[in-house]
Amino acid sequence: MVTYQQKPVRAFGTIALLLDIPAGTLLDDEDVRKGCFVVQPDGSYNETRDKFIWMVFSGHMRHTHLDTGVVTERLAGYCSLGIYDKPGVTRVDVIENTKMMCIPPQLRNGVPLEDISRWQLSEGESAALSKGTKLFLASGTAQIGNVQITGPRQISVTSGDKNITAVTAVYGLTFA
Repeated sequence: MVTYQQKPVRAFGTIALLLDIPAGTLLDDEDVRKGCFVVQPDGSYNETRDKFIWMVFSGHMRHTHLDTGVVTERLAGYCSLGIYDKPGVTRVDVIENTKMMCIPPQLRNGVPLEDISRWQLSEGESAALSKGTKLFLASGTAQIGNVQITGPRQISVTSGDKNITAVTAVYGLTFA
Protein backbone atom coordinates (compact mmCIF):
# COMPACT_ATOMS: atom_id res chain seq x y z
CA MET A 1 0.00 0.00 0.00
CA VAL A 2 1.33 3.43 -0.99
CA THR A 3 1.95 5.58 2.12
CA TYR A 4 3.07 8.99 0.88
CA GLN A 5 1.50 12.42 0.61
CA GLN A 6 0.85 13.74 -2.88
CA LYS A 7 -0.06 17.33 -3.86
CA PRO A 8 -0.94 18.23 -7.48
CA VAL A 9 0.22 21.65 -8.75
CA ARG A 10 0.11 23.35 -12.17
CA ALA A 11 3.33 23.56 -14.15
CA PHE A 12 2.94 25.25 -17.55
CA GLY A 13 0.29 23.01 -19.07
CA THR A 14 1.22 19.95 -17.05
CA ILE A 15 0.30 18.78 -13.56
CA ALA A 16 3.25 18.06 -11.28
CA LEU A 17 2.72 15.80 -8.28
CA LEU A 18 4.75 16.90 -5.26
CA LEU A 19 5.47 13.91 -3.05
CA ASP A 20 6.54 13.66 0.57
CA ILE A 21 7.56 10.04 1.24
CA PRO A 22 8.63 8.90 4.73
CA ALA A 23 11.77 6.83 5.34
CA GLY A 24 11.08 3.13 5.53
CA THR A 25 8.43 3.22 2.81
CA LEU A 26 8.68 0.35 0.35
CA LEU A 27 7.11 0.82 -3.04
CA ASP A 28 6.96 -2.64 -4.56
CA ASP A 29 6.11 -3.22 -8.20
CA GLU A 30 2.34 -3.13 -7.58
CA ASP A 31 2.62 0.21 -5.70
CA VAL A 32 4.88 1.66 -8.38
CA ARG A 33 2.42 0.70 -11.11
CA LYS A 34 -0.55 2.16 -9.17
CA GLY A 35 1.25 5.28 -7.91
CA CYS A 36 2.76 8.37 -9.45
CA PHE A 37 5.44 6.32 -11.15
CA VAL A 38 3.07 4.48 -13.47
CA VAL A 39 3.84 4.97 -17.15
CA GLN A 40 0.53 3.80 -18.63
CA PRO A 41 -2.94 4.38 -17.13
CA ASP A 42 -3.53 0.59 -17.22
CA GLY A 43 -0.36 0.01 -15.18
CA SER A 44 1.76 -1.37 -18.01
CA TYR A 45 5.06 0.07 -19.14
CA ASN A 46 5.71 1.02 -22.73
CA GLU A 47 8.85 1.17 -24.80
CA THR A 48 7.96 4.30 -26.79
CA ARG A 49 10.03 6.56 -24.52
CA ASP A 50 6.88 8.38 -23.44
CA LYS A 51 8.35 8.68 -19.96
CA PHE A 52 7.41 10.16 -16.65
CA ILE A 53 9.57 12.90 -15.15
CA TRP A 54 10.72 12.76 -11.58
CA MET A 55 13.11 14.91 -9.62
CA VAL A 56 14.32 14.45 -6.05
CA PHE A 57 14.66 17.60 -3.88
CA SER A 58 15.83 16.00 -0.65
CA GLY A 59 16.24 12.57 0.88
CA HIS A 60 17.37 9.23 -0.52
CA MET A 61 15.57 6.55 -2.51
CA ARG A 62 16.99 3.30 -3.87
CA HIS A 63 15.41 2.16 -7.14
CA THR A 64 16.02 -1.51 -7.96
CA HIS A 65 15.14 -3.02 -11.33
CA LEU A 66 14.41 -6.58 -10.20
CA ASP A 67 14.66 -8.04 -13.72
CA THR A 68 18.19 -6.75 -14.34
CA GLY A 69 19.51 -6.17 -10.81
CA VAL A 70 20.40 -2.56 -11.69
CA VAL A 71 20.26 -0.29 -8.63
CA THR A 72 20.06 3.50 -8.85
CA GLU A 73 20.54 5.74 -5.81
CA ARG A 74 18.26 8.74 -6.17
CA LEU A 75 19.41 11.72 -4.09
CA ALA A 76 18.74 15.48 -4.14
CA GLY A 77 19.14 16.74 -7.70
CA TYR A 78 18.41 13.40 -9.38
CA CYS A 79 16.20 13.95 -12.43
CA SER A 80 14.92 11.27 -14.78
CA LEU A 81 14.93 13.44 -17.92
CA GLY A 82 17.11 11.74 -20.53
CA ILE A 83 17.22 8.47 -18.57
CA TYR A 84 15.21 5.64 -20.06
CA ASP A 85 14.66 2.74 -17.68
CA LYS A 86 13.94 -0.59 -19.31
CA PRO A 87 10.38 -1.82 -18.68
CA GLY A 88 10.17 -4.51 -16.04
CA VAL A 89 9.57 -5.20 -12.37
CA THR A 90 10.82 -2.53 -9.98
CA ARG A 91 11.10 -1.82 -6.28
CA VAL A 92 11.75 1.52 -4.56
CA ASP A 93 13.10 1.65 -1.00
CA VAL A 94 12.89 5.05 0.69
CA ILE A 95 16.08 5.24 2.77
CA GLU A 96 15.56 8.80 4.14
CA ASN A 97 12.48 11.03 4.21
CA THR A 98 12.22 12.14 0.58
CA LYS A 99 10.63 15.13 -1.11
CA MET A 100 10.30 14.87 -4.87
CA MET A 101 8.22 15.71 -7.93
CA CYS A 102 6.69 13.44 -10.53
CA ILE A 103 4.95 14.28 -13.81
CA PRO A 104 3.46 11.11 -15.35
CA PRO A 105 2.83 11.11 -19.13
CA GLN A 106 -0.94 11.29 -18.65
CA LEU A 107 -0.50 14.56 -16.70
CA ARG A 108 1.83 16.19 -19.27
CA ASN A 109 -1.26 17.00 -21.35
CA GLY A 110 0.59 16.69 -24.64
CA VAL A 111 3.66 18.72 -23.61
CA PRO A 112 6.57 16.82 -25.22
CA LEU A 113 9.60 15.80 -23.15
CA GLU A 114 11.81 17.72 -25.59
CA ASP A 115 10.18 20.95 -24.35
CA ILE A 116 11.10 20.32 -20.70
CA SER A 117 14.55 20.74 -19.13
CA ARG A 118 15.96 20.20 -15.67
CA TRP A 119 16.85 23.37 -13.73
CA GLN A 120 18.51 23.79 -10.35
CA LEU A 121 20.76 26.11 -8.37
CA SER A 122 22.73 25.53 -5.18
CA GLU A 123 22.24 27.86 -2.22
CA GLY A 124 23.85 31.24 -3.02
CA GLU A 125 24.24 30.47 -6.74
CA SER A 126 22.85 32.92 -9.32
CA ALA A 127 21.73 32.61 -12.93
CA ALA A 128 20.20 34.75 -15.65
CA LEU A 129 16.68 34.01 -16.84
CA SER A 130 16.20 35.36 -20.34
CA LYS A 131 13.00 36.97 -21.59
CA GLY A 132 10.54 34.23 -22.49
CA THR A 133 11.77 31.77 -19.85
CA LYS A 134 9.05 29.64 -18.27
CA LEU A 135 10.41 28.23 -15.01
CA PHE A 136 8.49 25.94 -12.71
CA LEU A 137 10.20 26.45 -9.35
CA ALA A 138 9.19 23.19 -7.69
CA SER A 139 11.11 23.43 -4.42
CA GLY A 140 13.22 25.93 -2.52
CA THR A 141 13.38 29.71 -2.20
CA ALA A 142 14.91 32.09 -4.74
CA GLN A 143 15.12 35.85 -5.11
CA ILE A 144 14.44 37.88 -8.25
CA GLY A 145 15.22 41.55 -7.66
CA ASN A 146 13.86 42.34 -4.19
CA VAL A 147 11.23 39.61 -4.28
CA GLN A 148 11.65 36.22 -2.60
CA ILE A 149 9.77 33.38 -4.29
CA THR A 150 9.17 29.98 -2.71
CA GLY A 151 8.19 26.93 -4.73
CA PRO A 152 5.99 25.52 -5.97
CA ARG A 153 5.55 28.49 -8.29
CA GLN A 154 5.32 29.18 -12.03
CA ILE A 155 7.62 32.02 -13.10
CA SER A 156 7.27 33.63 -16.55
CA VAL A 157 9.90 36.15 -17.59
CA THR A 158 7.96 38.56 -19.79
CA SER A 159 9.98 41.80 -19.81
CA GLY A 160 13.73 41.66 -20.21
CA ASP A 161 16.24 39.32 -18.63
CA LYS A 162 16.09 38.68 -14.88
CA ASN A 163 18.74 37.51 -12.44
CA ILE A 164 17.72 34.84 -9.96
CA THR A 165 19.62 33.90 -6.80
CA ALA A 166 19.02 30.76 -4.77
CA VAL A 167 18.32 31.59 -1.12
CA THR A 168 18.15 27.82 -0.50
CA ALA A 169 18.87 24.99 -2.93
CA VAL A 170 16.21 25.28 -5.64
CA TYR A 171 14.91 22.66 -8.05
CA GLY A 172 12.60 22.94 -11.00
CA LEU A 173 11.97 22.59 -14.69
CA THR A 174 11.99 24.99 -17.62
CA PHE A 175 9.42 24.73 -20.41
CA ALA A 176 9.88 25.78 -24.07
